[in-house]
Amino acid sequence: MRIVIIEDDPIIQEEVLDWLLFEGYETYSASNGREGVELVMSVRPDLIISDIMMPEMDGYQVLRHLQSNPDTSMIPFIFMSALADRQAVRHGMNLGADDYLTKPFTNNELLGAVQTRLSKHSAASQKFGTTPTSDSQSANPNLNRQSLTGTVIRGYQFWEKIGEGGAGTVYKAYQPSIGREVAIKVLREKYAHNTEFVLRFQTEAELVARLEHPHMIPLYDYWSDENGVFIVMRLLRGGSLRHILQQRGAWELRPTVTLVSQIADALSVAHAVSIVHRDMKPDNILLDERNNAYISDFGLAKNLVSGLTEIPAGGGMLDIQTEFFTHEPSSTLYFTDSSQTVGTPAYLSPEQIRMEPLSAQSDIYSMGITVYEMLTGTLPYTGTIGEIVAQHLHESLPSIHLQHPNIPSEVDEVLEKATDKNWLRRYSDINRFAADFRKAARAATHTT
Repeated sequence: MRIVIIEDDPIIQEEVLDWLLFEGYETYSASNGREGVELVMSVRPDLIISDIMMPEMDGYQVLRHLQSNPDTSMIPFIFMSALADRQAVRHGMNLGADDYLTKPFTNNELLGAVQTRLSKHSAASQKFGTTPTSDSQSANPNLNRQSLTGTVIRGYQFWEKIGEGGAGTVYKAYQPSIGREVAIKVLREKYAHNTEFVLRFQTEAELVARLEHPHMIPLYDYWSDENGVFIVMRLLRGGSLRHILQQRGAWELRPTVTLVSQIADALSVAHAVSIVHRDMKPDNILLDERNNAYISDFGLAKNLVSGLTEIPAGGGMLDIQTEFFTHEPSSTLYFTDSSQTVGTPAYLSPEQIRMEPLSAQSDIYSMGITVYEMLTGTLPYTGTIGEIVAQHLHESLPSIHLQHPNIPSEVDEVLEKATDKNWLRRYSDINRFAADFRKAARAATHTT
C-alpha cells in the first residue's frame, strides 16, 4: 500500500514516515501543498495524509484540487492539524476528507486511522466496482445530468439511482468519512431554478428535522449549491410499500396492523404540530429489512399554522394531463393553472380535490385508501382521472369482506369511517383509526 504524506514540519514528517515504514507501507513525502499535489498525480497512492496549514497550497486547497481530477478524487484523504476546533473539522469533512488526526497523535492513533480508511475504501471499491468522478465535474454545466451516478459531491459518493418521483431523484450513496451508506434525494435539474420547487425541498428538510420519530426517516444533511438541492437521509433497504405490493400482492391482516400502527404513531407527531403530509400512499412508506415502516417525502406537507404551502383561493376541480396520469398513476400531479401540488389522484381526499382547507383527516383518508390497497392488492377507485375524482367524491369504498370473507366486516366499518366523504365524520385522530383497525382485525382471530 502506497501512502503520500504532505507535511511542512520536517520532524513530524520524518516521524510519520518512520512509523508507516515500520508497518510495511510504501511511503512518499512532500514538504508543501503544491509538491504534494504533483507527487500524488505521479504516484497515485492508496492513501493521502496531509497537513492543513502549509505554504503555497494549504490542505483544503490540496483536497479540492485532487477531487477535481477523476483520477485522484476517490483516494482516501486524512487531514492532520493542531487546529482541533469544530469549524476546521467540519470544513474539512464538508470538502470530502475521510478522517482527521489532531496533533500530537500517537502511533496507534495514526495506524488506526490509516487501517480504517484503507479497509473501508477497499470494501467500497469491491462492493460497487466503480470509480466516481469529481465534485468539479458534477458541477460542470456540460455534464450529463440524467444521472449523478459516479460523482462525488460534498464527500458523498453517488453509487446508483434507486428511485424517482415527480420532482426528485433518489440515489444510494456512500459517506466514506464515517463508512455509512445513505439515500440522497436530489431535486430534478429542470426544477433546480424553480423557486417554488426549491422552497418545497427546503420545507421538506425543515419539517423532517423538526419531526423526530422512530418511524420517520431521519435527516442527516441538507444543502443547495451549483449542483442542485440535496437531502441526505437514512438508507432503507426494504424498498417502498409500493414495490412490495407489486412484488407480492395483498398483505395479511397481522402485518398490515403492525404497519398501520407504526405509521399512525409517526403521523400523529406531525399532526400534533399542525402538519399534514398530504401525499400518504404506498410510494411514501418505506421499509427496512425487518419490515418496519417509515414515512418519507414531506415535500408536499402543509404547515397549517405557518402556511408553508398555500392553497389557491377560489376552489375548483382538478385539471391534470390524463396522458401523464395514464403512464404514471402513482406520481404526484399538479394543477395546470398554478404550480400548486395536490397529491396523487388515487389517494386524494375529497377536500383536496375541491381545494378546500385541509386537516389531519386528509391524511387519515389517504391512509384508509392505502390500507384497502394493502388488504386487497388493488385500488378501490380506478379509471381516468375524472372517473377517479368522481368516485372519491361520491362513492363509498367497496366491501373488502365481500371480496375476501376471511377479513371481518368490522374492517370494512373502520375503513368506511376513515374515508367518509365528510371529513368531520372521520376519526378525530390517526391513532384512534389505528386502534379501531387493530380491534377489527382481532375479530378475525375470534371467528377462525
